[in-house]
Amino acid sequence: MSHSSKKPNKYDSDKEVTLNVNNISEYDEAESYKPYVPGESKKSKKKKAKKVILIILLVLFLLVAITVSAFFVLQYKGKDMTSFEDANIESIDEAVAENDGKTITYNGKKYRLNENITSIACLGIDKENLGTYGNVVGTGGQADTNMVLAIDTARGDVTVIAIPRDIMVDIDLYDVKGGYLGSGHEQLCLAYAYGDGKHTSCKNSVASIQRVLFGMPVNSYISLDMSGIGPLNDAIGGVTVVSPETINGFVAGKSVTLYGENAVNFVHARGDDINASSRRLERQVAYIKAFASSAAKAAVKDFGVITRLYNRAQQYCCTNVGLDNVTYLASTLMSKGINSIKTVSVPGEMKMGDKYAEFYMDTKAAYEMILDVYYDEVA
Repeated sequence: MSHSSKKPNKYDSDKEVTLNVNNISEYDEAESYKPYVPGESKKSKKKKAKKVILIILLVLFLLVAITVSAFFVLQYKGKDMTSFEDANIESIDEAVAENDGKTITYNGKKYRLNENITSIACLGIDKENLGTYGNVVGTGGQADTNMVLAIDTARGDVTVIAIPRDIMVDIDLYDVKGGYLGSGHEQLCLAYAYGDGKHTSCKNSVASIQRVLFGMPVNSYISLDMSGIGPLNDAIGGVTVVSPETINGFVAGKSVTLYGENAVNFVHARGDDINASSRRLERQVAYIKAFASSAAKAAVKDFGVITRLYNRAQQYCCTNVGLDNVTYLASTLMSKGINSIKTVSVPGEMKMGDKYAEFYMDTKAAYEMILDVYYDEVA
């Protein structure tokens, strides 16, 4: 059963998912012209004019107050996005973990978990529309893009963690009716297929992503289908990005402003060699950074763009991140000045499996990446 409409190649792990059944006022002219009323003094007219102006100002004040109040209510409601209370963060042999991994001693240095970080899994799905066919598990597509946004709400720092779609990790397997079958060591992109193409698929992907991140809690997710890339890209007036590779008319090192289908082409196109998906991931990371920068600039001029973007995205995405969460994060980052947007990739090596490309993580280097992103060194 194939879950991608694109032409497969031998290095593409869009492989058939083995299900193992056995496996988004008009101006009122009613008042019109009033004729002069004898006996009505100019003074009384002025008083009426002042009264009308005061009423207008009062209405405007109330509208502003309501808008501001709504903003702060959304901001307040959106604060609690990540909980480390039940976290049990894993460690490696070279590290000594205490307090369920919240304190780590590694290479003679002590690290403490930064609990101000919110993590959001961002998944790009290789389908035009989210969901399954006939409610059959395995027909919901695969996650071509897997990234985690680690947002430090105290410092205003954002780290984009890029995770190769072909990284080998334990994923939870389900039959066509959603019955649990056990787990299997497969490419991460396949985890999304074992679900309803929406929330359960996202949760299944997040479960595997957390395994890649040594158990680091990822409580929020958003998946976006291919048809949503163009509209969201154009909603902020296009995105200007520098391509890291030469492919499909894009030239390495050259800046290009993307609109519509060209944006889809930029993030989705890939070559047919074993490292093609890794290079595409570089392009996707470059695009995410450029999109975030453009959206931030637009929001500085008009914060309402955040709400409009969120509402527009609802047509093309599945998420457990509410408008209150988005408002809180956007306002917090803007108040901090968005100090930095850093990108890192899970380190490792791409190899050719029996039939498809497989990425094997460098455990020690990946663990050091987690310490760098999520922990602070204790003096």
